[in-house]
Amino acid sequence: MASDRRQSGAPSTILIGLALVAIAILVGASVVAYAAAQSSGDQAHKATASPDASPTPAILVDQTRAPVAGRTTVRWFVGLGSGTLMSQIEAQKAFVANYNATNKDGITIQLEAVENSTAAEVLRTEIAAGNAPDIVGPVGVIGRNGFSGAFLDLTEEIRKNNVDLTAYDSSVVTFLQEGSAQIGLPYDIFPGYIWYNKDMFASAGLPDLPTKIGEPYQGQPWTWDNLAKVAASLTVDKNGFRSTDPGFDKNGIVKYGMDFQWADARRIASCFGGGTFLGPDGKTAQVPTIWTDAFKWYYDAIWTGHYVPDGAAESGSILASGYPMSSGRLAMNAGWAWSIMSIASAAAESKVKSWDIAVMPSWNGTTTSPLDVDTFTILKTSKNPDAAFKAMQAIMADPSLMTNYGGEPARKADQAAYFASFDRTLAPIFPGNHVTWSVLTEMATVPAIPSHEADMPNATKANADITTFLTRLKNTAGLNIDTELAKLQQTLQKDFDSAAAP
Repeated sequence: MASDRRQSGAPSTILIGLALVAIAILVGASVVAYAAAQSSGDQAHKATASPDASPTPAILVDQTRAPVAGRTTVRWFVGLGSGTLMSQIEAQKAFVANYNATNKDGITIQLEAVENSTAAEVLRTEIAAGNAPDIVGPVGVIGRNGFSGAFLDLTEEIRKNNVDLTAYDSSVVTFLQEGSAQIGLPYDIFPGYIWYNKDMFASAGLPDLPTKIGEPYQGQPWTWDNLAKVAASLTVDKNGFRSTDPGFDKNGIVKYGMDFQWADARRIASCFGGGTFLGPDGKTAQVPTIWTDAFKWYYDAIWTGHYVPDGAAESGSILASGYPMSSGRLAMNAGWAWSIMSIASAAAESKVKSWDIAVMPSWNGTTTSPLDVDTFTILKTSKNPDAAFKAMQAIMADPSLMTNYGGEPARKADQAAYFASFDRTLAPIFPGNHVTWSVLTEMATVPAIPSHEADMPNATKANADITTFLTRLKNTAGLNIDTELAKLQQTLQKDFDSAAAP
């Protein structure tokens, strides 16, 4: 099973939860849920339970009882993504109870919520047994790994129900297509951006970073190479020398210019452009040219420029033991909304006072953003797709559920209220700080496609090998990146071939 998109390279879910649970509850954004969402775990088959029996540890809610006479039963499966925190469980149960009591469409929703670590195997078991649910969600790309081809093309349902797709950015709608099939509607989104410590910029006499795609910085195009120069000028050793100064001590760095906190290799590479390690034939390993560029840039930034921390520094005390953005010693970071709350949970403990977000730099003239998108979808095996789509629309429209899941709404009309709510949550922690939320709207228009979470054959082994590759880059000087990428491609080919073997 694939590893958690919000967990790769990050501290454990438990540590994140302990550190951030209070603020996660306040913001309703469920940072804890996103730390845990879609994480890998031991595979387990769903245990059979009678309606009156206590649920097994894997089953959080099981309302899958006999159909209600005179009504169409729609089963809703939760667990491949967020939705398994206790507060979310209660919100889902409350929604279902109210919907079943009030809807005029003759529909009864039955909720089934499964622990994230076992959800994929439970769903596979149910599909194989002919006992599949109708609606699945909220779920992101990695949560759908292993289920390619299982989801209904919603194009006809969208047409029949007069769904206005212009409510969403067209790029995000396209993001949720499998080939020509529209398998979901955008629900909540987490675009990438550059987070930066404004106090560090001000002390170095540097202006704020660009907030619009295509906007220059200090008279030059805002590119990854331009960012590298800025990062190098903000990297300082214990003697006060910058990384560009003669006498700079690379072994005594106390402030770093740039990092990619909690980002896995594919997420880092997708900051430069969309790609995949899987060739178009679905079985051949490849390394996209733009990803080769990305890994060379990243490796050089660590071992030649010294403005991105290596593995030891990133997890060391200077950078808050795996929470670099909270350290007050990091100038810039490639970030996502689900990592914002790692900066601090209270004003008194915050080492960062003034910060903002900027658009991603461009590479070869193009700006892209690794984008996390959660959706709801319907299985092809659904016997009641019309009823399932109506129920799904009701789920997606419920404001209480959206608040509890906590992502940025994909509906453009709902985003201003979300940002205002986020501001109110952040104000006591970072008094007087202003965040340019329009950056997220900008970055959502340029998602990296294919997704950095795209499925691969033998995904568990392939992801482990990709993680090993990134760990080697972070911790080993003197490597030839072309050689390392060639080795990775060979390893991935073996992984993919093993998946196809009888």
